[in-house]
Amino acid sequence: MDIDLARTFLEIVRCGSFIAASERLHLTQTAVTARMHSLENQLGCRLFIRNRAGARPTEDGERFVRYASQLVQTWEAARRDLPLPQGYDDVLRLGAETSLCNPLLLIWLQRLRQHLPEHALSAQVGEGPGLQEQLERGLLDAVLVYQPEYRPGLLVEQVLEEKLVQVARVGNRQPYLYVDWGPVFRQQHDTALPEHARAPLTFNLGPLALQYLLQYGGHGYFRTRVVQRYLDQGLLERVPRAPEFTYPVYLVHLREHSNPACQQALQILREIAPQAYEWSRGYPDI
Repeated sequence: MDIDLARTFLEIVRCGSFIAASERLHLTQTAVTARMHSLENQLGCRLFIRNRAGARPTEDGERFVRYASQLVQTWEAARRDLPLPQGYDDVLRLGAETSLCNPLLLIWLQRLRQHLPEHALSAQVGEGPGLQEQLERGLLDAVLVYQPEYRPGLLVEQVLEEKLVQVARVGNRQPYLYVDWGPVFRQQHDTALPEHARAPLTFNLGPLALQYLLQYGGHGYFRTRVVQRYLDQGLLERVPRAPEFTYPVYLVHLREHSNPACQQALQILREIAPQAYEWSRGYPDI
């Protein structure tokens, strides 16, 4: 199937009309209509219902969105990776959540350059669910996440145990900063600390919350590995008698991966992960 047909389909879904999609794609409305007729003929079903308000996907159209997205993303990944850079035999595609790319992913990449110099490396940072979806589709070889999704064909293993501890800015402990570390943390936190379930400041990104804490004050929950050097420097202090929460790091990869280089890369990660606490002393937070 022509990839342009899938791109056009997705643009109509995003815009809600053939006219708007034609303007975004710099095509005539006739060309957009012709592409959708061709796509519907190939699939054997109707994809859109058109009216004066625009166009909305049919039930089959809604189902096709996922397939079209996969087609386009797979094609774009192939265009990025092929041909390989001169002098390289293959490419390893690794992903990590934002809070895990420094230092864990950073050191992993550096070690892979030492041990697998014949392999090109591709690193991607994103949200856990999106990374695991790309892994499932074969666009990534392995990812580092905090909350794995157990899917057919994927293998999940814990590589690092972290804790979320409550810390405060020395000399300026207010207000409470609610950092959303995911559904498991939310449930445990709100049960243990119902008085903080509604906070004046909330964040869904730990590094942003930490920078606010350091610059403007407050107290909240952060990863031990990240805040340890600020505790050592006397900028932060542990809040006494505050509960702690576990926050492990997981490696997710394909269960049946026959690539020896990928297996070696995974083993290198397993060996270096326990050193993360020491690395955190010398690397900036993100």
